[in-house]
Amino acid sequence: MSIKLIKRDILDEIVPWLGKEKILIIKGARQVGKTTILRQLKKHIEKKFPNDKLVYIVADDLENQPIFSSRRALENYISRKTGFPEGFTFLFIDEFQYISQAGQFLKNIFDKYKDQKNLQIIVSGSSSLEITKNQEFLTGRALEFMVERISFKEFFVWKEQTINKTMLSLNNFEELELFYNNFKISLENLLNEYLIFGGYPEVLTTKMEREKKIILSSIIKTYLEKDVVNFLRVENVSAFNGMLRILSEQIGNMVNISKLSDDLGISAETVRKYLDIMEGTYIFKRVLPYHKNIRKEIVKMPKIYLLDLGIKSYFSRSWNFDNVSGEMAENFVYLSLKTKIENDDILFYRTKMGTEIDFVVKTDDSKINLIESKYRNHLRANALKSFKNKYPNLVKYSIVITKNILKKKEDIYYIPATLLPFVKY
Repeated sequence: MSIKLIKRDILDEIVPWLGKEKILIIKGARQVGKTTILRQLKKHIEKKFPNDKLVYIVADDLENQPIFSSRRALENYISRKTGFPEGFTFLFIDEFQYISQAGQFLKNIFDKYKDQKNLQIIVSGSSSLEITKNQEFLTGRALEFMVERISFKEFFVWKEQTINKTMLSLNNFEELELFYNNFKISLENLLNEYLIFGGYPEVLTTKMEREKKIILSSIIKTYLEKDVVNFLRVENVSAFNGMLRILSEQIGNMVNISKLSDDLGISAETVRKYLDIMEGTYIFKRVLPYHKNIRKEIVKMPKIYLLDLGIKSYFSRSWNFDNVSGEMAENFVYLSLKTKIENDDILFYRTKMGTEIDFVVKTDDSKINLIESKYRNHLRANALKSFKNKYPNLVKYSIVITKNILKKKEDIYYIPATLLPFVKY
């Protein structure tokens, strides 16, 4: 099957900005489908703006480097292709972080032609570290759109082509039960595949398990060689690789800088640098602790989650569906939350006495939702009840994520992990 058949929800956010006076930055990890999205936008432009011109350049292609040697060189290239500056031109630049001083370069082009309203720049980038460096030049000029790996919801909708994509309400339990009963077996089978192989588009759309493993291995090796070694200039690749392996086995746990330093034989400063690189290249994400009383409650270390669970399978060499763990399910819960909620609004709670709630999610009405992952079906909700008793006016919803139990007991919702991506609350 073609990757293009997977409808990406992010497209609906990007399309309305085509033809507007903004640089559009499509960012995300390597191989998550940014180039496919650029091509889909290209097709949309060709259909909606048939009289406008379009130029597409891959910035990490060595042959294209002279094009970006100066503003004049780029202008001349576009002019030869389209007759620019006559008419309107859409300029696509794939992997724009490879342009020297990319932010300043794009700013100069944008500012020169802004008043003429004859150019829109659309770029993709694989390193938020480099994108962040360039943001100061693009403030007020650019909009960023984050392309994640394929979400479980996108994957499921793609497999079940006739399904209604409408989100389900937590308050309509009959609707939840009907949906779950209709798709329970398919949901569970596809979730097992998703937990083991992750959400890279090419991996998900490949049928044979052996080929999935080969593709995933290639993606990770390319990341290490092209991004980590060649682009970000990490010298101690062995330590970086070892840290990646260790952290992939510790998902859902707090990051202990000192222990990582001792285990890997590198300085704490280097550990922090590598963490920043892993987060900046969209491999892991750190989740911070929630607190009401910082002195009494807060545990200061963040927890860490993978942005693709296939990375865990790759390093552990464990591809068996029977080996799906509670930690993997908890990581899946995080990924499901992240598709709907800003990362800064996803926290965890743990007191110095050890009471822990997996996720504390801030809401728009200054309340919070409490979410506990209990995938192995130990359904005790003591921590949720304790927190609610302590802060009775703060909690909006209390949710326990289960393996296959759907019910509401007292004021706690028990929701199967497979259902969470489809529920709004």
